[in-house]
Amino acid sequence: MAAICVSQIRAVGPAAVASKRRVALRSRAAVKSRAVATAATETDEVQKVLKEGNVTVEYQRRKAKEMVQFFKQQDYDQAVEESQVFGFTAKNEINNGRWTMFGLLVGMLTEYATGVDFIDQIKLTISVLGIADIYD
Repeated sequence: MAAICVSQIRAVGPAAVASKRRVALRSRAAVKSRAVATAATETDEVQKVLKEGNVTVEYQRRKAKEMVQFFKQQDYDQAVEESQVFGFTAKNEINNGRWTMFGLLVGMLTEYATGVDFIDQIKLTISVLGIADIYD
């Protein structure tokens, strides 16, 4: 679940990530305030059920679902806080290295096919695109 959330977060821009972080922090604060507010009623409910001796499978199932939901929300909140979209991340550096290797390979193959070295290829590209007239 956390891996899916992180990949979804990395697929969006910084504004959306900041927005998701604010939402996650608000939801965490809301969960904590609800937990404090309902702790007394839940404690009373649990004590009542235990005194009566009516711990049913349905009651256990409901409590288990609540626990699963709570821990999934905690995992999601942690993933949002720890995610880094921009900057020096391992994934970004691997992609930069791959693109650099690809560019050098294309430059070497073009040099082999045309006989024009890599520097002259760059000069020719700049001249053809009209950026500067530097090719002799």
